[in-house]
Amino acid sequence: MIEAPETAHNAHSHGTGHRWFDIVMAVAILLVSAGSLYVSLHTGHTMEALVKENERLVRAQSTPILQFNHGNVTEDGEKALEFGISNVGTGPARVMWTELHSEGKTYREMSDYVKASGSGQVTFITSQINQSVLSQGEERRILRWSYPKDPAAQKRWELINKTRFEATAKACYCSVFNECWTTNMAADLPQPVKSCDR
Repeated sequence: MIEAPETAHNAHSHGTGHRWFDIVMAVAILLVSAGSLYVSLHTGHTMEALVKENERLVRAQSTPILQFNHGNVTEDGEKALEFGISNVGTGPARVMWTELHSEGKTYREMSDYVKASGSGQVTFITSQINQSVLSQGEERRILRWSYPKDPAAQKRWELINKTRFEATAKACYCSVFNECWTTNMAADLPQPVKSCDR
């Protein structure tokens, strides 16, 4: 005896038999899906904001800030002119160039600044700052000139002692992330620049 093959059954959606309940369940599923999508998008935006904030914190923790300072008495009480640059920021500074402005003139070397105060032989000590790295918290003395015994040299010393308050300094420096700034090394904020090329 030959049996007839079974015919395929058509697939039908299985409802509960209560039309309103089925509609409410479908709407609930759509709302849950939409809510999940919203949460995913919101989480994505929150993560992007956290990444940006983290980048800002890393920069803040590695941003050098230079300050220019000067005085006429050493810590030991000796009468001497001292000029220095310190890094009061939170990361090392690659100092590319510095310059001093005094009485309408620009000096790229501290020795030129002293020599411009008059003629004659004077003895002073300078230290290189350009093309060097200033670590966090480091202070570099760029000029030290003890009070001279010679009357002509004393006159020049007193001249610089008087005019140093009007002198201003400018520098261009970069961080370890190759972010560069120019600064007047005063209370103003450094200005970002693409590079320290002159």
